[in-house]
Amino acid sequence: MIDQKLSATSALRDPGFEFGVATSSFQIEGATRVDGRRDSIWDSFCRQPGRILDASNGDIACDHYHRFESDLDLIRELGFQHYRLSLAWPRLIDRNGRLNTRGADFYRRLLEACHARDITPNVTLYHWDLPSDLSGGWLNRDTAFRFADYAAIAVRALGDVMPRIATLNEPWCSSILSYDIGAHAPGHEDRAEALTAAHHLMLASGLGLQAMRAERADNSLGLVLNLESLVAVSEDDQPARDLAHAERNRFWLDRLAGREPAPELMAQGRVPEQSGDAAIMATALDWLGINYYTQSQVSRADNRRGYDTATRAGVEKTHIGWDIAADGLTELLVEFDRDYDLPPVYITENGAACDDVMGVDGVNDDQRIRYFRDHLAAVNTAIEAGVDIRGYYAWSLMDNFEWAFGYTQRFGLVYVDYSTQVRTPKSSALQWQQFLGER
Repeated sequence: MIDQKLSATSALRDPGFEFGVATSSFQIEGATRVDGRRDSIWDSFCRQPGRILDASNGDIACDHYHRFESDLDLIRELGFQHYRLSLAWPRLIDRNGRLNTRGADFYRRLLEACHARDITPNVTLYHWDLPSDLSGGWLNRDTAFRFADYAAIAVRALGDVMPRIATLNEPWCSSILSYDIGAHAPGHEDRAEALTAAHHLMLASGLGLQAMRAERADNSLGLVLNLESLVAVSEDDQPARDLAHAERNRFWLDRLAGREPAPELMAQGRVPEQSGDAAIMATALDWLGINYYTQSQVSRADNRRGYDTATRAGVEKTHIGWDIAADGLTELLVEFDRDYDLPPVYITENGAACDDVMGVDGVNDDQRIRYFRDHLAAVNTAIEAGVDIRGYYAWSLMDNFEWAFGYTQRFGLVYVDYSTQVRTPKSSALQWQQFLGER
């Protein structure tokens, strides 16, 4: 059982603790050429040979654009009362920077359908599908201001049905993974570019928060970060581990706290900071979202990053090859609660890609059940240590387009047959249903 390690008095059994499932627009919507949606950088990236493991794309994905009513019914049937989703910037805003009314109509129908089922939507404005026609992408400072325009328009059009909003999802992925490592769109490999993109993303978040508050005062606004537990291979590798920790985790929290990031990290590029940027980045959040999946070991390396990461021998791994390390989540939460004045925290993504196979009895995903069991216990331990955690969202509602891995990795509680679009709840989904039904 996923709640096997939770005591009868655990805070996670309190009806006030939020449980939800999460998805994102590009990964599930499909309908990429429908109702005025323009190209995103991920549409372009998918067309480049060799970028996506199975040469797939998001053109159809889970066809959520046409199936959202039944998908929401499924969320409710499983017992979840919260749903984290994202808006597609290129669907909501036209190439002239104005509201695309057809895109807005889709999202209003989707969000109102959530409310009609007593599902509270938690909406992310940017989950990586940047409009392709924004010149320079995140290397261009102007993109941060275009994001603020988008945020204001989104809240003006839909703010009454979006009680909780995040500006960005995982800016580390939109900067380091996209402009340095090259695994995500636009696929660059330049350390200085990555640090520039990171700066502009955090500037965009701050500007977006300010723009939304200027439009409405009643939305709860936050930011979602992906944090990773890191351990040094040896004592000699500790400085490399600290550098990786500064880049992957502390940079973002330092910016939110109004602090200067680690100088050894900033020395790797020329960050284009202008007067007033730091204060904008430190715009107050109502809440902080944390996504957590894995732990890596770090060693020093003679490369542009100054470190390498690897998995550890003898540690159980998910199908995607990531180490399972629930204790790392507790350690990160306690560390950052100690070192920063955090707002209320939500675990906005946590889950596992498993080797899911449809059998005569459905999908028996025992590893995913154990993963959730151990990570729920880790969240509970952090709460007992004093961290103010208000909710937990499982990634993901259903199997979907897993970025550079295409459709080769399945993170869903619900199995999707992409040839028929039939949805089948896995054993883990039924465990969630039982746990939530007994709370």
